[in-house]
Amino acid sequence: MTYLTIYSFHKNKYFFLWVYNDFNYSFIKAINMAVSFGIASVIAYPAYYTREMVDLWPKERGGHCTWNNEYRKCFKWQVENMDMLGYNYLTGYWGWVRRYGVYYLGALWVADNLGMMSNTNEGFNSLEIMHPIFVESS
Repeated sequence: MTYLTIYSFHKNKYFFLWVYNDFNYSFIKAINMAVSFGIASVIAYPAYYTREMVDLWPKERGGHCTWNNEYRKCFKWQVENMDMLGYNYLTGYWGWVRRYGVYYLGALWVADNLGMMSNTNEGFNSLEIMHPIFVESS
């Protein structure tokens, strides 16, 4: 969700680059997608790493999990120890980007080409969004 939110924010903020300044829309779209994917994946990857810590890391003696199989406790432990281990939360990040990044970028490129991101200038609760067929004025 963060990925699409950041992309729609950038699409709204920098529309003047392709409308008024004659930059190629595909070029601006690629930059917006790269920035959005970079920000969203760096924010979301530690949550993926939390799942890996709880589910895949070896258990303590007797099969006891350090965080009692709870993601919230593990993420809380991560936040409390971020000063020492913050860089470690991105361990394996580039492998994840190579494995899944192409799919994320391709899916958003196709979604934008199909017009799924075109109504981002409308208000969230506006009549045009809630009743798109019946609001036509003509």
